[in-house]
Amino acid sequence: MPMLNVGSTKQLFFDDYLIESLVNAKQGLNPAVKVDDNPILRPERPWEGNFMRPIKVIFDPTAQGFKMWYSSSTITVRLENGKPIPGGPAGLVLDSRGDVMCLATSEDGVYWERPSLGLVQFDGSTDNNILPQSEGLPTVPAFQDLHEKDPAKRYKALQMMGSTQTRGMQYDLFYSPDALNWTPYEGNPVIDTGQQLGRWAGRFQGWDPIRETYYVTMEASHHWRGPYGKRLIGRAESPDMIHWSEPEIILVPDEGDYPDTEFYSLPVIAYEGVHVGLLWIFRTTNVTHHPEVVFSRDGFHFQRNYREPFIPRGGSRADFDFSSVYAQDMIVHGDNIFTYYIGTNSRSPEIALELGDKSTEGIGLAVSRLDGFVSLDSGKGWVVKDRSEEELQHIYGERQIFEEPESFGQMTTRPFGFTGSRLYLNTSMAPIAAGPSPGEVKVEILMANHKKLPGFSFDDADPITESSTAHPVSWNGDSDVSALAGKPIKLRFYFKNAKLYSFQFK
Repeated sequence: MPMLNVGSTKQLFFDDYLIESLVNAKQGLNPAVKVDDNPILRPERPWEGNFMRPIKVIFDPTAQGFKMWYSSSTITVRLENGKPIPGGPAGLVLDSRGDVMCLATSEDGVYWERPSLGLVQFDGSTDNNILPQSEGLPTVPAFQDLHEKDPAKRYKALQMMGSTQTRGMQYDLFYSPDALNWTPYEGNPVIDTGQQLGRWAGRFQGWDPIRETYYVTMEASHHWRGPYGKRLIGRAESPDMIHWSEPEIILVPDEGDYPDTEFYSLPVIAYEGVHVGLLWIFRTTNVTHHPEVVFSRDGFHFQRNYREPFIPRGGSRADFDFSSVYAQDMIVHGDNIFTYYIGTNSRSPEIALELGDKSTEGIGLAVSRLDGFVSLDSGKGWVVKDRSEEELQHIYGERQIFEEPESFGQMTTRPFGFTGSRLYLNTSMAPIAAGPSPGEVKVEILMANHKKLPGFSFDDADPITESSTAHPVSWNGDSDVSALAGKPIKLRFYFKNAKLYSFQFK
């Protein structure tokens, strides 16, 4: 069997791909943390109504800033004899003003401005951030294609034409240099099922650098291969956005889900060689949504090892995201991962009617640490809540206040080869008050047969006691491991009161 070679690719801990053994430690989900100023955009201008949702968020490397396309509308409940009647999504209908599409910009992705675009007249003025909408043309890019060499095709959109309720479907492809002026592909439609019953509603599109192909993930509830008669997730691929594979169902509810569970959508990013998705969990009986983080190494077979909400819903009916959290774009920025989402407190017409003018939908942001989706957490001493010294002593006694390997959680990798001359570790330490001893990490290098390498043992390892997204690992003050590059080795991590997120040779 050939030796596993990780090269200089960052290694995450979401699965057992590299983990040979784990002692006094566990893998754990780290939910994203909502920013204090949520919602980051709320209706404030006359044209923004009461419901706002992000359609697309990007970081533009040319402008060195963030751009957000968002829709805004006034939504009311259609009543008859004082009761809501069906019609429109979840019984909600737009008022006569309808939707507007707008653009917001930001330097940091947290605080947003509404630029005066001067493109659309509203109440006699063009001093607004409304984008023009033309029938049959996109208003929002599906994605910014940094892989594309033709600047005229830097933005792409795949748009469904016609109703989702009819037989068959058609999708047209559009190109744009600036996400304002769109040109349809001359061979449209690129997808046409004719009068077949098969359907899929594509939501998220992009370039997959892992598989080196374009892709779309979709709600496949109406697709002819969809089992159970409920919403599922499918994926299709294309080498050029023109010729598409047959959609393949990739995620279905299982015995670990509630019977009323359906999968509404799946935004995906390629992250350090892994497909990371935020699966929309839809509970049909209580009409709620939340995202669950899923992982795949091939883009088709996803692991659902962590069933907790990655972004929890709000805790009270007054919260804008109490009913549903629809995760949208994930953007890696500096040492953080930004996840933008739609939050609403009234998914059903009955609740919307009850809330009245407090029924709302807004744009939220939740932030994760770099590589922070999942971590290895030391099994002893990791207490997040503040504890007094007396409480900690009662809980842990004297057994953890040692400087021997037995006092640490341990993870040993499978044998692998690498390229590079330094090893870097992404780790965070528990607050000093959260454990009986300070957080600490040591790394030992072993031969493939498990024998210790002279100079790289536990006793040689310099302790890491500070949180860092890229802390250099050293032994007796020396971090050079170039002599071991290309040879089969194992790493053994010793850690207590600490979280390990990733490691990388560079």
